[in-house]
Amino acid sequence: MLKYVRRYRAAGIALCGLASLAAAAIVLAVPHYADAAPFLQATPSPTPGTYGPIITAAPLSPEDAQATTAARTATAKTPTPEAMTAVPTTPTPEPTATLGGTPLPTFDASMMGIQIHPDLSSEDFQARLQQVKQMGMEWVKFQFGWDLLQPAPDTEGDQMARYRLFVQSAYGLDLRVLVSIAKAPDWTRSTTEEDGPPSDPQALAALLTRMLEHIDRDIFGKHPVTAIEVWNEPNLRREWNGNPLNGADYMRYFDAAYHAIRAAPGGEGITVVTAGLAPTGINDGVSAVDDRVYLRQMYQAGLANPAYQNIAIGIHPYSAWNAPDAHWCGQAQCSDRGYDNHPSFFFANTIEDYHNIMVEFGDTTRQMWPTEFGWGTYDGLHYSDGTPAQSPEGFPYYDYIDAWDMANYVMRAYEIGQTTPWIGVMFLWNLNFADPYYVDNRDPRAAYAVWGTAPQPERPVFRLLALAPKTHTSYPLPE
Repeated sequence: MLKYVRRYRAAGIALCGLASLAAAAIVLAVPHYADAAPFLQATPSPTPGTYGPIITAAPLSPEDAQATTAARTATAKTPTPEAMTAVPTTPTPEPTATLGGTPLPTFDASMMGIQIHPDLSSEDFQARLQQVKQMGMEWVKFQFGWDLLQPAPDTEGDQMARYRLFVQSAYGLDLRVLVSIAKAPDWTRSTTEEDGPPSDPQALAALLTRMLEHIDRDIFGKHPVTAIEVWNEPNLRREWNGNPLNGADYMRYFDAAYHAIRAAPGGEGITVVTAGLAPTGINDGVSAVDDRVYLRQMYQAGLANPAYQNIAIGIHPYSAWNAPDAHWCGQAQCSDRGYDNHPSFFFANTIEDYHNIMVEFGDTTRQMWPTEFGWGTYDGLHYSDGTPAQSPEGFPYYDYIDAWDMANYVMRAYEIGQTTPWIGVMFLWNLNFADPYYVDNRDPRAAYAVWGTAPQPERPVFRLLALAPKTHTSYPLPE
């Protein structure tokens, strides 16, 4: 998640002075679909030629809101436990959903997912899975800390049992599962001041072997884990402490993990995803390495090797509070609104720059998977006492957009991804961080949650995703 950028921005550290990064802001001829999305209204930028199209939320009157809620009740599928045990062979056409009289886009549900925060009881977890089904998505992502899975050698923590239960429960509901692993336990490391990898890459390989072998495959006749993301944002010191902060060092761990996954029972069909990198714009080599620089280092260390089969390139294209179609203006300062002075603050720039790097190294057949993306706002969230929640202290930019902007930006991002051939499965971040505990403590992560707080927990983004008609074609369940 893009905590690192926010931390440095709040501290007043300017990212725009990095001339080397400014030169790397390359814009490809990516299809532009703003005109094809009538529920998203494009407005001119404040300074013509400075921004890309700034997309705002569709006007929503009280009458529109009532109509939308009624339409959702009529069109959204709410699966029963009995119905969720099988995938229909022939999808049933759904009525066209509308917002204020305009049609919502049709999405391929097999390319859509969302991350669930796994600190849940079994009952709450089942409720979250039902919400994923209600939105029509076919993927879920769980990120587990290795330190909780295996707190001591040959010792499994409570989180390991939860991991098995969650993975099997999701797969039993015909949801494909992406598992992300990070945060090695202290007993595997020589340096423990911050989170980081084990000293020996083979320790990570052994963990993955253990995780894949200890899930009961007999229930399904196939492995319930569909994809594995190897670590999280290793271009940040707080995620890769104790090791050199460069892509070549990460590739030692990716290689060990890849071969362990392939050797595990059922592992030959699992998609192996490189760690999603944090788009920081910081490139001091100590606290962070710019994600574009880091990705090039990974390719220089062999990522393009055709021996790596069925892999995807992980990416975290957060866009701060800029619209998904907007592009960096290429200048030190684009306006006075903030968070627009570097390409790392733009969804479009990030996915385009990554694609350029992949092409540069001849990697033209693999897809990038956005394993985290989203927009955050505290608009519409409430404290446990029912009063409107305030943006966390030090995060005033959560007020840059409202809940309907958030919804429209997410919808547009999915639309861009599903019409761009080199973008694969996209995982929205996140479903359930707006737990009352997190909101009461003004946790920044709650701003990105799709499911909010009482009295109106169903945020607009959830509503639109549930309403949007779905197809189910691109990513078949493994045989």
